[in-house]
Amino acid sequence: MDNNKPMIKYGVDELTISINKNDRKTEDWHSDYNGKLVINGEIFYANVYQKNDNWIAGKLVKADPTKVNAGGQTLANSTELNDEIPF
Repeated sequence: MDNNKPMIKYGVDELTISINKNDRKTEDWHSDYNGKLVINGEIFYANVYQKNDNWIAGKLVKADPTKVNAGGQTLANSTELNDEIPF
């Protein structure tokens, strides 16, 4: 294993994806899995549904660039807070 090779940041680095089980699902229509992928520097969100034992399907939605910070993290999930008053 090459210890000098940088760690891949799935869902942040180019052409990577991160899919997680939706632990906030409360309604049948909510997606079973949620994810984030990066294509050509643009972030997309994935809503993925388990259709049967052999098939999953989903859709992609382009992230609003005004709601994503430079590290590729959504502002709602960011751990950095801006305590400065905007006026």
